[in-house]
Amino acid sequence: MQDPIKYSNSTPSGAIRKSTTSLSVIGGNHGPTTSTGWFNGLRQNGYTIIKAQNGSSPLQYQPSNNAELIKFCNTTASPSPSSLITTIDEALEFLSNSDYMVLHGNDKIDNFPSNLPMEGLSSYLDSQVDASVGVSGEWKDLSGNGLCFYTYGTQLSLTLLGGYQGFQFNNSGYFQCNDLYDAVNIGGDCTIVMWVWCTNIADRDTIFEKAGNGGSSYQCSVAITWETNQGFSYYSRKTPAYDHASTPACDTNGGNGAWTMMAIKMSTGLTSAARTGFYSKNGATWVANYNSRSNTALNRGRQIRVGYGYAGPVEGSNGIGAVLTYNTMLSNAEINQVYESTKSRYGL
Repeated sequence: MQDPIKYSNSTPSGAIRKSTTSLSVIGGNHGPTTSTGWFNGLRQNGYTIIKAQNGSSPLQYQPSNNAELIKFCNTTASPSPSSLITTIDEALEFLSNSDYMVLHGNDKIDNFPSNLPMEGLSSYLDSQVDASVGVSGEWKDLSGNGLCFYTYGTQLSLTLLGGYQGFQFNNSGYFQCNDLYDAVNIGGDCTIVMWVWCTNIADRDTIFEKAGNGGSSYQCSVAITWETNQGFSYYSRKTPAYDHASTPACDTNGGNGAWTMMAIKMSTGLTSAARTGFYSKNGATWVANYNSRSNTALNRGRQIRVGYGYAGPVEGSNGIGAVLTYNTMLSNAEINQVYESTKSRYGL
């Protein structure tokens, strides 16, 4: 039974759920539909859109190209978009926050973390999932948006860091996504989650940014800098001055290296209203920490970069295991759920 789908208000064991649509991410026979409620799924090379129904077969759509995906959003999706969708980027952003689950490609995704929050997920890179790192020089998105991040500079090594697989930085290499970047709207309500391996940061390095658009990255959607105190600082917007905020230090195990899940979330910066920001470490309750100085809507950034930006590439011996972005501000329960569903991958 391929990609079993089930209508459920809670997440079954070994599955992920978006609204009432549950999708199994483990192998095995889920049994007959009449007794288990699981239905057989469909997949294709492009996009597959699914929505479970109570007591009957799930709705499954397979648009053959971008134009058909856009048409689905405007004519079929329920609820429909608030305004007419004209680009694939708008379509994917809309679907990320809808009740529909979106899959891209037909490869079986092994080792996908069960119970991972899916509402608003706009990109998901994971160094421990073959479907994400199986092609040298690429880091593929598992969110369903079909993004691909390509290597630049000296290619990063996929290696064991503290006994768990991740990419090790080398003062040069990074990943950048040039296509469909508007599907990841860090200018609006958003959450950014990163699993990082930290030994020591001797110089300020940019670990995540959206390239500038009418200003530097830190004057547009976001730039996140790894500081010499081992914590993150992050910046957004431009006029009359950029906003800024910070997080606590990542764990280092006395310089020997340790894994930490660091997350930030921000309210929309696409209006003149003050933007707000929060941080969470290892799935803990969100803590407000943000200095809003801008009263002007931001210009949305362009390409997404992981491991490099305005302050330069991340130093060697440090590393990264996963990056998740959401087009929504995750709740306390949801960020804890991200941590609980992924922490075992890093020995926590």
